[in-house]
Amino acid sequence: MTLGPHKAAVPHRIQRLLTAGRSRSPFYFESHTRHLFHMPLRPLVSSVLGRMKSSSVSHSNPVPETLPTDVLVDEESVPRYKPEVFYPANPGDVLNGRFKLLAKLGWGTSSTVWLARDNECNRWTKSNKFVAIKICTCDSPQNESPHELDISIYLSTAKSKHRGRAILGTAIESFGVDSPTGSSHLALVFKPMREPLWLFRRRIMGQDKATRPWMPLVKGYIQILLEGLEFLHEVHVVHTDLKLDNIMVTFEDQSVIEEFVQGQIYSPMARKTIGNRTVYRCHNNFGAIDGREALKNMYPKITDFGLAQRVDTPGPHIHPIQPDDCHAPEVILGVGWSCSADIWNFGIMIWDFLAGHGLFQQSDSRPYSPVEHLAEMIALLGPVPPILVQRERDMRQWQWSPKVRNARGELSSNAADFYGGPFFTSKGEFIRNDLVPYTRSLRSEIPDCIPEDEADCFLKFMRRMLCWLPEERATAKELKNDPWLKHYSRNEE
Repeated sequence: MTLGPHKAAVPHRIQRLLTAGRSRSPFYFESHTRHLFHMPLRPLVSSVLGRMKSSSVSHSNPVPETLPTDVLVDEESVPRYKPEVFYPANPGDVLNGRFKLLAKLGWGTSSTVWLARDNECNRWTKSNKFVAIKICTCDSPQNESPHELDISIYLSTAKSKHRGRAILGTAIESFGVDSPTGSSHLALVFKPMREPLWLFRRRIMGQDKATRPWMPLVKGYIQILLEGLEFLHEVHVVHTDLKLDNIMVTFEDQSVIEEFVQGQIYSPMARKTIGNRTVYRCHNNFGAIDGREALKNMYPKITDFGLAQRVDTPGPHIHPIQPDDCHAPEVILGVGWSCSADIWNFGIMIWDFLAGHGLFQQSDSRPYSPVEHLAEMIALLGPVPPILVQRERDMRQWQWSPKVRNARGELSSNAADFYGGPFFTSKGEFIRNDLVPYTRSLRSEIPDCIPEDEADCFLKFMRRMLCWLPEERATAKELKNDPWLKHYSRNEE
């Protein structure tokens, strides 16, 4: 696309997603580039497990039931839900003459995800016996390939020997499927994943925050994820949506899936039927992890590339990205973002995993406030650098094309319109100093799982990611060798 002066294109998929409700991340994805996977994950995980005491948390399967018709089930809670755009999947359906649906694993604003058996799998092929299939709604644009598939193909074929490719969960194939009513749907096939990182944390640690005995494993997982992020940025892709929902953990053994499938016979999914359509409640609890030996085969992967953006095209890249509480400063201020925005996002996600809550603490009961978000950043990171204020002023002349509707329903042509700016006076002073919670600091809020003798080292690690200026943030390559990740306290052993 050729643009006039000071015009910045906003991808069509971004426009659509900005106006959609938040999706719940389905349980799927794994890279098919196994031949590129040479990272010694088992030795890494095994070595850190040697420092820890065993722990196991049991989790029983839900009791099957017929749900009342007035109870919203999964995707029915999506804003502006239209049942006719979702594929009417049922257990036992065979898609593409090959994949037999077994259980619904997840859902989102524009898809449902199902565990399926690959009927073409046999001992002479390398295909997987079980797969996860993401069945997209029929209201996706028909004149272009879905963005997630485009990114999956790009990442799978990028000319790179980087071992981090194996830490990305991308689609392994795709096909079309028509519903009984004639609607057409795209289906993306992935290797199944066990559960998101937040649920894995709860399962092995017994609570919704990290605990000291498990910190060696946590540090190992952070290094693995940074390996994946390094590859992603090497091929000029920004994930833009790094959060605990989108970090999935692999299965310890395929027998876990086998047992889960057998369990569906005796404990089928809860469901409700309205007319000729049945809606199923997700059934995605794969049970307790059987000891430390099982953990040695498990590692995290970065998944869900539906919002990922390539930045190998001419910029600036200034359209809105990231979950509200993960917005990097340059996103809110509209000064242009790149791979370093993911580094900020990664730091926020790690804090959330360790502490059990977000670093930025706006109330969920009120609409997101960008100015309050900036005020919290000032309290935790110090004053906004004058050079960043100047960049914000200089970039106001850049206009989005086309305009994007903000949370208030107003069409916005730049970041100031979209986020409620400008945020600084003509002298460069923040306009809402009254909102700055000056009593807060990173040091006073260090997560409980960090031993006192690691506090300084941990804060240095976090501050390498949480910087006002994008160019001052460390890269994923630099971060994976950070001293804090190599340091093991006696309290962790």
